[in-house]
Amino acid sequence: MRVTVTILVENTTPDSRLVGEYGFAAMVQVEDYRFLFDTGSKDALFVNAKRMGVDLDFLDDIVISHGHFDHTGGLEALLKMRGGRRVIIHPDAWLPKFVAGLPGFDEPRFIGMRVTREEVARLGSTIVENSSAYELRPGVLVSGAIPRTNSYEDTGGQFLRRRNEADDYETDLLVDDQAVIIDHPEGLVVVSGCAHSGLINTLEYAQKLTGCSRIQAFIGGTHLMSAGEERLEKTFRALESYDIQRLVVAHCTGFYAAARLYGHFGNKVKKGETGFHFKI
Repeated sequence: MRVTVTILVENTTPDSRLVGEYGFAAMVQVEDYRFLFDTGSKDALFVNAKRMGVDLDFLDDIVISHGHFDHTGGLEALLKMRGGRRVIIHPDAWLPKFVAGLPGFDEPRFIGMRVTREEVARLGSTIVENSSAYELRPGVLVSGAIPRTNSYEDTGGQFLRRRNEADDYETDLLVDDQAVIIDHPEGLVVVSGCAHSGLINTLEYAQKLTGCSRIQAFIGGTHLMSAGEERLEKTFRALESYDIQRLVVAHCTGFYAAARLYGHFGNKVKKGETGFHFKI
């Protein structure tokens, strides 16, 4: 099984041809099947794809990790240019989403999707709403909602949502957070947008869904940027038990957590940036 993961959008890039943008998007190819995992926050997806020679016309599906703007901001423009694709998304991703406690904001700030379910449908896409695991192709899964089994992992922020505009804010546990799991013969390849469900919860669920204990690689956001010392230490201990070959951290991991991971696991840890290419 040939698998490649190419990061098209991430906060930073070491390549002067490319642009960094707060968010995440990756092109994933398994044999001849190609899908986009998230779309970044604005238009870096299109700039970087062109400069990297990644043709978005040859795209089978679009998978959305969760309903925050930095993962869905390029979706509408992408569908206007290249409609007719399936969009695989958890139904709660469409809900209005907010974050509280940001410096300079007295009220919760809207951070949800800027395109509606109805607009996506009008652009010619087939919407596949999955609350549970969904098979894209044999051996390629979208996790659906990830069980929260570890008490030390949380969503990583003061996230809120509304059911309707007139409703009060309620805590958003981000049940729409989901990952892609590829059951490769050399071990699982797990791609995450933010891992709001928790990095370890995500890996444990990937093992449960596939029956495979070996993890070849984790690629994506971990939302450890606000993690305290206890969570970091428990995360390190859990990761040691998995013997992950490659841990490619990106986006919402944060400098301190990324540095701690590198200090603990050495060259197994890579910084996933725009232009990063993984192949197995």
